[in-house]
Amino acid sequence: MKTTVRHIQQKKVRGEPIVMLTAYDYTSARIAAAAGVDIILVGDSLGMVIQGYETTLPLPSTR
Repeated sequence: MKTTVRHIQQKKVRGEPIVMLTAYDYTSARIAAAAGVDIILVGDSLGMVIQGYETTLPLPSTR
């Protein structure tokens, strides 16, 4: 099921937990989606968090 703003609002009204996770790569995002995570934030800080760079600038653009 695709998560929508209405879906999140309904969960809040019902007092249900809303699960959000930051994914730094495609594989993590796919696993989170398969696990039913409500919201997946695609982080742009992979270079800093995973690879240890001081900024995100050394990473190649995917555009």
